[in-house]
Amino acid sequence: RLLDRRGCSRVEGGGTSLHVACELARPECLFLLLGHGASPGLRDGGGLTPLELLLRQLGGDSGATPASATPAAPGESRQRRLLLLDLLALYTPAGATHSARRELLGDRPRWQRLLGEDKFQWLAGLAPPSLFARAMQVLVTAISPSRFPEALDELPLPPFLQPLDLTGKG
Repeated sequence: RLLDRRGCSRVEGGGTSLHVACELARPECLFLLLGHGASPGLRDGGGLTPLELLLRQLGGDSGATPASATPAAPGESRQRRLLLLDLLALYTPAGATHSARRELLGDRPRWQRLLGEDKFQWLAGLAPPSLFARAMQVLVTAISPSRFPEALDELPLPPFLQPLDLTGKG
């Protein structure tokens, strides 16, 4: 599949399109790629999934950031990365976050502060996702990739529950 092809290991670190969207902090690209069926479980040349790469970027000040990643900056960049994390969490199957779990539990207080207790518990595998998050997981995976993102507009959801504004107007 073209969506899951890896890049050149010397130039792009062997990452998939999802890795690149995470590195560039582009939630709209990540959402479209995931909605069209890109696999969030594939690893880059360094052995990281997009979720693990994103956690490393968010925790950049811990010294665990790979050389290819940019350290998380305060403000808008951090907010974009947290949105990326939310999107990846919606599409990542349960039990597929073993390395991410180790990362989160390695510095529990810092991650709890950064992510909030509920999201931390969920991503660390200590608690199930909230009912809203679980409903969104079912919803986004039920949409056929061939009809994504247009099918989102057909869902009987109020605008504030729409996963992401892809129009660029909001």
